[in-house]
Amino acid sequence: MANTLNKLIPFLIAAVQQIGRELVGIIPAVTMDMTADSAAKNQVIRVPVTPMATAEDITIGTPPDVSGDEFIPIEMRIDNFRRTSFIWNGEEEAALGSTVNGLKENQILQRMRTLVNEIEASVFAEAINGAEGGSYGVPGTTPFGNDDMREFAQLVKIMNDAASPQTGRQMVLNTTHAAALRNKPNLFKVGDAGESGLLRQGVLANLYGFDIRETGGATTMTVGGSQTLPSAVFTRDAILLATRAPFLPEGGDTATDVFPVSDPLSGLTFQVASYPGYLNRRVEIRVAWGVKTVNPQNSFILHG
Repeated sequence: MANTLNKLIPFLIAAVQQIGRELVGIIPAVTMDMTADSAAKNQVIRVPVTPMATAEDITIGTPPDVSGDEFIPIEMRIDNFRRTSFIWNGEEEAALGSTVNGLKENQILQRMRTLVNEIEASVFAEAINGAEGGSYGVPGTTPFGNDDMREFAQLVKIMNDAASPQTGRQMVLNTTHAAALRNKPNLFKVGDAGESGLLRQGVLANLYGFDIRETGGATTMTVGGSQTLPSAVFTRDAILLATRAPFLPEGGDTATDVFPVSDPLSGLTFQVASYPGYLNRRVEIRVAWGVKTVNPQNSFILHG
């Protein structure tokens, strides 16, 4: 389908649109592997998990009977192959003159936005569905509604009891939970929260050992038989996001130009390819990814 440019052509306006973006919070919070080049589509990737160790009494004169650890891997796949495209012909480009480059740039940004939103929702859903560490809160009741900070206190306790790492703790809030947190009067006292970023800069930062982030990829889900609007709480090592560009055949395909483009908001890299046609040219933006909770004991749910 051709671009609908009739309203733009008479004015030859400059492409100065500021592309809106949904909140990206969980992608930068997880472990990202953007070089998963050894795995084909749906091929199993095995992530080794180190087992816990046991201790035994020392008996002088009796050496220990030591056997090797059994590394039981977690399996994941690169199972999402997605693309977005747009097309231009020479007559459209000529009609718009120099402004066409700005429009093309915005088209690429909009299509990257679409793919980022899909990946954000995919990672968030995995964070909730793969959580085995525990949960806090009441489904259907928005947290942070009290005068104290009990949600943080209880989540720290739950994670400490589960022996989760003290570093890399993430709390990715849906927008409803984030709004409730911003309303808490305690956060206007830097000494209470221990972090000035949220107060001084108006951004979610580090509170009680958690990197607080906000996502636009959360939706109401069924967890344990109850409907809840969850937030995800985990350590960075809990979730692995593997991304790569789709493989090209030896010698390439019919694209005349293929190059990577990075999204500064999410940190993801996409492949952009240009395909010539008869009096037109199609541009495709694409990415392949898979996501898996590899340390489910370090992933938790904050209900809402």
